Amino acid sequence: MKMSKSKLLYVTLASSLTIFATACGAKKTDSSNQTIKFSQNVPKKVIKKGGTLTYALENESPFTGIFLSEIADTSPDVEASAPGDESLFSINDQYQITDKGAATLKLNHHDNTAKIKVKDKVRWSDGKPVVAKDLEYSYEIIANPKVQTTQYTSSLENIKGMAEYHQGKVKEISGIEMPDGPNGKTLILHFKELKLAMLNSASGFYWEHAAPYHYLKKVPFEKLVSSDQVRRHPLYFGPYKMDKTVQGQSTSWSRNPYYWRGKHNFAHIYMSNITNSNVSQAIKSHKFDVASVLDSQ
Repeated sequence: MKMSKSKLLYVTLASSLTIFATACGAKKTDSSNQTIKFSQNVPKKVIKKGGTLTYALENESPFTGIFLSEIADTSPDVEASAPGDESLFSINDQYQITDKGAATLKLNHHDNTAKIKVKDKVRWSDGKPVVAKDLEYSYEIIANPKVQTTQYTSSLENIKGMAEYHQGKVKEISGIEMPDGPNGKTLILHFKELKLAMLNSASGFYWEHAAPYHYLKKVPFEKLVSSDQVRRHPLYFGPYKMDKTVQGQSTSWSRNPYYWRGKHNFAHIYMSNITNSNVSQAIKSHKFDVASVLDSQ
């Protein structure tokens, strides 16, 4: 499974520590016996509303630009889609799935099933509700032999009928049930056996994203990766909607007016590609609000 994506815009402390170490190294006095104290408090400031956040996508080459979790298999694409792409589940500090996300997960040990229920307010960025068919359709995309995505793993074959569907022997995945119909909010996965790891995110035994069936259903599986719906105008149910992408170079975002958690602070987010060798100079010229810095820089 690829990395979780409710992970928008984390900032590393490496640059601050490097600068501090450099400053200390400039002194000629012997500091081997000195006690260095770091502040434990972070200054509290008023959160600004609106405005545009600029974010550095640090890649040595253009990112691929595949904006669909089921077929995106590179870290640069994951990062470039982060403002909009949200996981179905929230997790705690131990990576255990909680009930605070867009959907809830409940395991039933009596019949080896997992019930996933989407919350009522969760909507795609075009206003359509996220429904059970969107969750089921994501498994179809991953397992369909015409798609050939690297997201398909042997762990998913613990779902009944998944292997047969992947092999092209059947047209439906028998172990996926929508008890309230395709437009309902509940999906039930029937497993061959339950695993303790299923309580944790990224276990690999089930998929943690959804795909907008109403938006993609007319696109043949083999053409998904090259379609405008995936490359240029993707839909997400996360906090931001994509306004524009320049292939391999940048993505531009504005608030998703239908986001189920409410309005986020920044009105816009602009993410653009930059090579690692140019990051330091870009920071000096105040080009980005958020950027990582290599220790060597």
